[in-house]
Amino acid sequence: MASGHGGNNDSVGARIRRARKAKNLSQAELGALVGRSESWLEKIENGRLALEKFSLIDRLAEVLAIDVAWLLGQPYQPGEPAHNAGHSEVPALRTALRRTSLILSGHPRIHAVGVPQSLSALRNSVNRVTRRRQAANLLEVMLALPELVEALNTRALDTAGTPQRDVVYGLIVETGHIARMALNQLGYHDLAWTAVENAAIGAAIVDDPLLKACSAWDRCGVLLHTGSPSEVFTVAEAAMNDLADLLEAPTPQVLSLYGALNLRCAVAASRRHDAGTAAQHLDEAQRVAARLGVDRNDFQTVFGPGNVAIHATEIAVELDQPDIALARKGRFDLAAVPSKERHTSHYIDLARAYGQLSQDAVAVATLRQAAAIAPHYVYNHPLARGLVEHLLRRAQPTAFDAGLAGLERAMGLG
Repeated sequence: MASGHGGNNDSVGARIRRARKAKNLSQAELGALVGRSESWLEKIENGRLALEKFSLIDRLAEVLAIDVAWLLGQPYQPGEPAHNAGHSEVPALRTALRRTSLILSGHPRIHAVGVPQSLSALRNSVNRVTRRRQAANLLEVMLALPELVEALNTRALDTAGTPQRDVVYGLIVETGHIARMALNQLGYHDLAWTAVENAAIGAAIVDDPLLKACSAWDRCGVLLHTGSPSEVFTVAEAAMNDLADLLEAPTPQVLSLYGALNLRCAVAASRRHDAGTAAQHLDEAQRVAARLGVDRNDFQTVFGPGNVAIHATEIAVELDQPDIALARKGRFDLAAVPSKERHTSHYIDLARAYGQLSQDAVAVATLRQAAAIAPHYVYNHPLARGLVEHLLRRAQPTAFDAGLAGLERAMGLG
């Protein structure tokens, strides 16, 4: 993988070697602990193989007791100034989210910043950033978030003790979900956790069961990025239990949240290489999606038949089933899924499947297709970057003809 910020210029293999030696493990011992051979680990450490699956990344991080973000070298330096993707907005967003935490916890002596905006103006601002998020426009989301979070903070202080408070807190919950997505994509996972914890506190204060379930779904999103699949089950299953009474006569919103939580569990199971549990939760999600009939965007889950199919592809790739992943290609209407973010993720997973089958030129073309939709999303995706590094090492002429060198430059891998 590429280097990250803060002088973290080692390769993934070099960081694994350093952590392994700190644990006094031989290559054979560490390989055995993650279910791989000594020669496999030697190739990983020497940069001749890439970590192409989250399950391997998660397991290595667990055994070596290191953070996934550190292992991957996140956050990544942009390859070119145009690919900054909003890293420069992180300090301001960190300050705003910290203030949100203090406000929601009722900390005294917090002062408003600026003139309070009307609820309708804030609602419009949240809707606008949500649209940018679903369009996978990571840069515009990051540019808008610090000011929006501070505006909500000011309004929260202004409406304390009034009936409008719950409306403002609901907007804080929504904005926390958006911040989580953007920060996860950029590799700031600890700050993403702050965003979802703010959302969870707001949901608890409002005492809305659907907002609480949505916050659980979002917590699972951070946990998947930080290599904690077991904790995903803890959080998701508790949330699904809390929805049990509402499932007796469910609204579409309830079905969306319940189905989306099952998808979180299915992905988590695939990252533990538990095909049976992954299939169980995926089947449940498909059953719920069939009841809805269409892909909806309740609480930013984008849940429905199409999104279930997107997740099924991701799960197949993670379970070393590229043929199954590619067999699903074209069997559903991707355009019906109301999120370019999900479209981009799907193309990355298809590219990974082609890479597993050594169809390098098609893998490059598919990654370029993803980058045409959402370049910042692709250039900051650890497995997309890992795939490009792997293809560079294989150095098939057809891959370079398909544009591999351009991806290398854009990701700053050269």
